[in-house]
Amino acid sequence: VSSELTELAAYGERKGIGVLTENFKSLSSTSENCLFLQHHSDIKGLITDFGNFSGVGKKNDIRLTVPYSKSIHVKALRNRDGTINKPELIENLELVRQARYAGPLTIVYDGPDDMWAGINEVKRVVKEYL
Repeated sequence: VSSELTELAAYGERKGIGVLTENFKSLSSTSENCLFLQHHSDIKGLITDFGNFSGVGKKNDIRLTVPYSKSIHVKALRNRDGTINKPELIENLELVRQARYAGPLTIVYDGPDDMWAGINEVKRVVKEYL
């Protein structure tokens, strides 16, 4: 896979485009896999999506990938009552702050309710925190 990413990165470079990869699906579902792709291909960086890491290693996965990230997808988990899990979101934002990340934050909402209301709810937390 890393050789295919290197080939894609070379094509992108010829077109003036830097190729990134996101922590998405099984190929890049762990920081270990993301960092392998970062170090063994010519991609220009990562996209860390808060919602795509899970389990007990989630915080560590975010902590390890943010330094290589050119973009971060800020996705909040939902509590059973439908509200956003604000403490978990703030913990993730704190990892971004600790890494001194200064790139773009993209707010992502994939909940069942109105998309714009969900985006604005997450945006309020991000603006309060940062």
